[in-house]
Amino acid sequence: MKKISNFPLMIRNLLRTTLLKRGNTSDLTRWQAEKHLSLDWMPRAQQIASLVPPGSSVLEFGAGRMTLTGLLPASCSYTPSDIVDRGRGTIVCDLNAPTLPFFPPHQVAVFSGVLEYVQDVPRLIAHLSRNIQVFVVSYAILENHKNRLIRRTSGWVNDYDSNSLEDIFRQNGFHTDHTEIWRSQKIFRFVKN
Repeated sequence: MKKISNFPLMIRNLLRTTLLKRGNTSDLTRWQAEKHLSLDWMPRAQQIASLVPPGSSVLEFGAGRMTLTGLLPASCSYTPSDIVDRGRGTIVCDLNAPTLPFFPPHQVAVFSGVLEYVQDVPRLIAHLSRNIQVFVVSYAILENHKNRLIRRTSGWVNDYDSNSLEDIFRQNGFHTDHTEIWRSQKIFRFVKN
């Protein structure tokens, strides 16, 4: 749980998340600041990279520092996507925009700590599922992060438990073939049926 000394920051974040949720928009200001792209996420990227089949074309959402590209098997190709232009061929898009862009087909889509910030996860997965064979997703599941107030102060706009998240993918023709834990998040690999 966050320290009470962070109370003013928690209130500000809660208000920001509430406004973003009402406006169906993303926190562009937050993700433009490099200080919000933690170097502590490297072990998660390593775990995710180990779940990507060699030779895959990979589309990473919320690419941030693009650390995943250096961890993938050498035979993989990599396309970054983010709300902010990260250079080197980034597909810039807001996953909360009213209209989602077309994404070229890729074998694997990666969401590493991103879906928590997406207003309409079912819509996004339905949009992508036509052109993706495998999803590798890390998510702060409700079982491990039960306090919705703390979730909102973290900027998270949705609350899925493992079963609910798996149902979204199941409804789009995917099954879970692997799960593992990274800290208090759960990493899922969803494969097209």
